[in-house]
Amino acid sequence: MDITTITIKDALDFLSEWRYPLILLLLASMTAVLTVLAILAVLVTALVKSYALPPKKHPHGASAMFVLGSGGHTTELLGIVGQLDFAHYPIRTYVSFSGDKLSTVRALQLEKEKSSTSSSSAAPPSPPSSGRRRQSKVQTLELPRARNVGQSYFTSIFTSAVCGLECLFAVVKVQPDIVVCNGPGSCVLICFAALLLRASRIKLTRLVYVESFARVNSLSLTGRILISMVDRFIVQWPSLAERYKDKGVEYFGILA
Repeated sequence: MDITTITIKDALDFLSEWRYPLILLLLASMTAVLTVLAILAVLVTALVKSYALPPKKHPHGASAMFVLGSGGHTTELLGIVGQLDFAHYPIRTYVSFSGDKLSTVRALQLEKEKSSTSSSSAAPPSPPSSGRRRQSKVQTLELPRARNVGQSYFTSIFTSAVCGLECLFAVVKVQPDIVVCNGPGSCVLICFAALLLRASRIKLTRLVYVESFARVNSLSLTGRILISMVDRFIVQWPSLAERYKDKGVEYFGILA
């Protein structure tokens, strides 16, 4: 009897007994999906970075999308958003993810506070303008999470795919002029969706990433992924600015 045949048969029996074919299939599927996503990300980044977007002014105001995380991410981002002049961003969209109702509540509370402050302050009459400003509009979107706490990495492939599609639909629907985020992992999918629109010339959305105040000496995983993809990458500590100065990071002090 051929010893090679016996060896292969024994190996197949062993794999079948311990259900290794299913495990191997799952691992192969996972590897294939991650490989395709990585290739897609590289191609999109290469295409987007092949040309530079010139500075653009929006005389009638810009549409801004703010990607909220949970807990500290929301606190930091809303602290930054609260310092903006909403007259320059009349259309504002706050994106949160499933299970995080508090971020939406806090965003709407900020809108209410900014509205009451602006209405109570005596502002001088604005000069006549040849153009008409956009009408102020605020909306909130809740998208599914890419991965829940404690979720297995295998099942997170499917939830990430669903989240990615929802992010794409959201960006296509809103078509923001600028996307601002500061750390939740799901914001990577929002940025990827914006890059796809940008690569196809549907909407030239600019991406701004503000690294978390908690990152003093090294970037977060989200930051390491997005540093070569966003238009402006802002850090809040001089040590990070010095370490990644060759990457074009910007530093304006503590913002949040």
